[in-house]
Amino acid sequence: MRKGIIILVYLIAFPIFGQNMDLPNDLTEFLKAKSELNYDHKSVEPDFVGIIDFDKLELGKVWIEGNVSGKSYYEIPAINLTDQCDHYDPEYILLYLPNEKLYGTWDSDHWKLYVFPNTNWTDITENPAEFINQQWNPKKEIGIEFDPKTNYKMINGWPF
Repeated sequence: MRKGIIILVYLIAFPIFGQNMDLPNDLTEFLKAKSELNYDHKSVEPDFVGIIDFDKLELGKVWIEGNVSGKSYYEIPAINLTDQCDHYDPEYILLYLPNEKLYGTWDSDHWKLYVFPNTNWTDITENPAEFINQQWNPKKEIGIEFDPKTNYKMINGWPF
């Protein structure tokens, strides 16, 4: 009986706590150093965007609207990298997609996810304004809209 309870607790807790976030080294070092991005805050729509502490990282999810507006969506595992912003919800202004090993930004008002192909965290730290501003002023040379259809199933309904 006791073994059964331990196994049950493990099976319930593992999906939450057992996730291997598999973060890139340059991102891990930046977060552990409690660094912030250096850019002209007035040059981007959200102004100042603060970076999350390494200890607060967790695997979450972002949603992309499906084919039927308001009636279907895709759920994408993501790690939020931002936790401070006075003008917008700070969550997922910058993010990391562990399955795709891509950085991106999620527009939580319009459920659009932009990813930054061939970009590492060092690239983002060298020119953060372009990446932060992507969801408000998309530029194809910076990022592209993420297409979930290949690796994710559309879910009928709404997540809340």
